[in-house]
Formats: sequence, structure tokens, C-alpha cells
Amino acid sequence: MKFNVVLVFLLTAFVSVCFAQEEIEHVKLKNEGNDALRSKDYKKALESYEASMAVWPADETAEAAMIYNAADCARRINDDEKALKYYTQSQELGYRPDGSAYYRASSLKSLDREEEMEQLLIKSIAEFKTSSVLGHMKKMLVTYYLKQGADSYNNASQTLASAANADPKQYDEITKRANDFFAEAKPWFEKVLEYDANNQSAVASLKEISTRLSEK
Repeated sequence: MKFNVVLVFLLTAFVSVCFAQEEIEHVKLKNEGNDALRSKDYKKALESYEASMAVWPADETAEAAMIYNAADCARRINDDEKALKYYTQSQELGYRPDGSAYYRASSLKSLDREEEMEQLLIKSIAEFKTSSVLGHMKKMLVTYYLKQGADSYNNASQTLASAANADPKQYDEITKRANDFFAEAKPWFEKVLEYDANNQSAVASLKEISTRLSEK
């Protein structure tokens, strides 16, 4: 009987020690990541955080602050895929949701997924109206709209310029093509003014477009 009691005690102690070692390991790795982050060794920090996540207890959610830090490290070493992954997770966990959303958008931009970036920014600007990064989100969106508008606007200008060396009989056709480009540019510049009402580039471009289209 005494032997059985001792055996049970030893088994319980063994399981407890193993569990404690497993629990300590993920905390140890997280702390190593924090140390590397403070030393600005972002690659090592990310590796430590990911190692911590890999052994994090299955019945617990990984620490949101650590996931956000992992995202920051990935961003700083230009690993946009991982940055997007971890910023998405930190936002889902409610950790710095506005900052997470902004950097998600930045990662999408770096990955040339600009349509997704646009939709995320529109949603985030409406959701985080008092955020300290609201201005940055608007600027990113406005820059995107200006670029899209400028592409069509420049195509229109180049098309008009080609009329100088074209057969006069082609002038009407050239003008129509140019006006089609101006019409494509117009809604992009209008979107700019939704988020930056005093944007002089958009105002000037829309004025020129209105003049051109009224001469149809």
C-alpha cells in the first residue's frame, strides 16, 4: 500500500515537473525574443517568438503582445507575409487593433495587394475615428487614389500630345481616347477629396478634367 502511494506521488511529481518545464520553455523563448527586440536584433527576436508560439500550451491563446511584437519584427526585416500574418492575428485578438490594421494595410501594399489594402483602410478609417494613426491611414489611401488617378490622367495627356504629329483626320478619334482616359481618372480624384478635401493636386486635376470633358 505504501509502495503504491509513493509510486502515485512520484508519477504526479514527474508529470508536474514535465508540465512546468513545458510551460517555462515557451515563457523562456518569449523572454529571449523580448531581449533580442530590445537589442534591435529583429531576426533573432522573430525566431524566438515563433519558437515560443510553437510550444505554447495548446489550451491557451498565445500572448497577444508577443504576436504584435513578432509582426513588428517581421516588418522591420521586410518579411511582409509574416508581418501580415501576425498583425492580422494581433488585431483579431484585440491588441492595438488600429495599429495592427494600419500595418496590415502597409504589408498588403508591399505585397502589391492594393485592392485589399484599399478595402481594409476604408473599413479601418471608419472604425478607428479617434486613432493616433488615423492620419497615416488616410494618407496611405489618398496616395493610392492619387496614383490611380494620375495613371489615367497621364495616359490622357500623352494621347493628346500624339495629336501633334497625327493626321488631322485622326484628331477626333485621338480626342475621344484622351477623354476616355480623363473620365477614368475623374472618380479617383473625387475619392481623394473624400479623405483630403483640400488636396490641391486632386482639385487641379478635376478642374482640368471637367474642362476637357465639357469640350466633347
